[in-house]
Amino acid sequence: MTLALSGHRVEDGIAVGRAHVLQRNEIEIGEFKIGRKRVAAEIERLRRAVADARENLSALAERLQAAAGASASEIIRTHVMMLEDSSLLDGAIAHIEKDLCNAEWAMQLQLEALLTEFRAIDDDYIRSRADDAAQVVRLVQNTLTDEGGEEPLSDVPDRLGHTLVVATELTPGEMAILHERGVAGVITEHGSPYSHTAILARGMGIPTVMGVRRAQSLITEGEQLIMDGHYGVVFADPEESILRHYLQKQSESVRFRQALDSLRERPAASLDACEIRLMANAERPDDMRQAMADGAGGVGLYRSEFLFMSGEPPDEEAQLAQYREALKALGGAPLTIRTLDIGADKTADLLDFQSLRSNPNPALGLRAVRLCLREVELFKIQLRAILRASALGPVRMLIPMLTTAREARAVRSLLAETRAELDQAGIAYDPAMPMGGMIEVPAAALSLEAFANDLDFVSIGTNDLIQYLVAADRVDEHVAHLYDPQHPGVVHLLSHVFDTAARLQLPLAVCGEIAGDRRYTRLLLAMGLTEFSVQPRALLEVKKVINETDIGRVRDAMHRWREGDGQDRFPTLVQYLDDAQFHG
Repeated sequence: MTLALSGHRVEDGIAVGRAHVLQRNEIEIGEFKIGRKRVAAEIERLRRAVADARENLSALAERLQAAAGASASEIIRTHVMMLEDSSLLDGAIAHIEKDLCNAEWAMQLQLEALLTEFRAIDDDYIRSRADDAAQVVRLVQNTLTDEGGEEPLSDVPDRLGHTLVVATELTPGEMAILHERGVAGVITEHGSPYSHTAILARGMGIPTVMGVRRAQSLITEGEQLIMDGHYGVVFADPEESILRHYLQKQSESVRFRQALDSLRERPAASLDACEIRLMANAERPDDMRQAMADGAGGVGLYRSEFLFMSGEPPDEEAQLAQYREALKALGGAPLTIRTLDIGADKTADLLDFQSLRSNPNPALGLRAVRLCLREVELFKIQLRAILRASALGPVRMLIPMLTTAREARAVRSLLAETRAELDQAGIAYDPAMPMGGMIEVPAAALSLEAFANDLDFVSIGTNDLIQYLVAADRVDEHVAHLYDPQHPGVVHLLSHVFDTAARLQLPLAVCGEIAGDRRYTRLLLAMGLTEFSVQPRALLEVKKVINETDIGRVRDAMHRWREGDGQDRFPTLVQYLDDAQFHG
């Protein structure tokens, strides 16, 4: 008898195969006392385990860079950086010296101290950072217990081509290892579709469903499974008719992927001949070259904060060198550099709790442009590097998290000061370099007219905008279902921004995750969007939807939906627009 289970959709795809239920052998972290003469040896044992864990993760990140691109490998490097953070190791060493305890227990004590700090902050927005800390500590403890520095999941089969792994939850490193072993699909009981692990699954194209309650107890080892990643559904022991249906859908999915290759040379134009600009969200030259090969018109979002995430902030020359490499990879196409967006979930010191403790709500605190306007000298170094890069190719500068036009004017003023300094030094730059702003704060979205004289273009960061609008942390699995791009309030606000930008003749793009999710492409086109900036692997999928859409038709359909048509027959606006496109 078929058992149907549902969860959160993470990555599209049909996976058919046998279940491998991942039973973790949870290590027991025991405490035992050591003599004072053994302290130095125990500290050395801990240092060696941390070094082994760091080496294994670094090697995994290098392999992942080649297999799945830089964006995926950067997630693993976040854990590497946590292992390099002095507060983690130094705190555990202090416990060994003070409490005369074994290294495993010292790491446990330090983890509990870190988690206590997280709880004191009491903010769901940074909960994923607590998960990261727990994951790296567990990795070190496993290494200490094994005394061999083995990679995670070393007992999982090397070849998983027809296997769906069922787990309680997975770390980003474990997801990467399953990708290396060719896993057909992944099912977890816990996890948000916006967590680091989920982002990695999407980046590597692994069909994944998260939040499938009691999956490990309801699914047995070796059982036949079907997973429909698009709808977030898992079928255990499926009937023959269901199996035949999904095998057919799987074949169609393979043909769909193959058909995408034929779109590389085609323009991003709709059925009614509307030209759409497709840009890429990318930081690494390899990703940029792939995006250009797939027809991107340039980079619409270059996240510069990755330059600031390893030790001391980079100086002007180090930043300029990275921008130069990016421009070289783009071969004359435009590069849109987002200025430093560190704060809340992205601090340069990954375990710097003192800065977080000073702000009880980091998501609404000192971050992005707010931080840059306080740390002016640090900001001006970046402005100099960006301006100098503009002499080497077409560069646009994008300011994150603007709330008021006063902030945009303050950045304009600093930019003018920086230009004057470069003029005095005889250093070249493009005096007409455009300055844009990210619309990700609802107040800014509702008052876009106020920014019209201070910005040359705007880009909507839907990730934060939706999160703030629906008051739900998208990485918290308990409320992630509320993070809905089709919520009437979200649709209304986005439509308002699009209409206002068109009236002001202010160029507008969307660079948030929904721009690269083909489910929402037709919705964005119906609202009037003409520039998408997406992850490189989503370019061809979005282009395909654009090529198959009559924009005039779906715009008319959206107007009818607002008037009440079809709301009793179609559960979502997206389904209504799809029906209008294909059935009139």
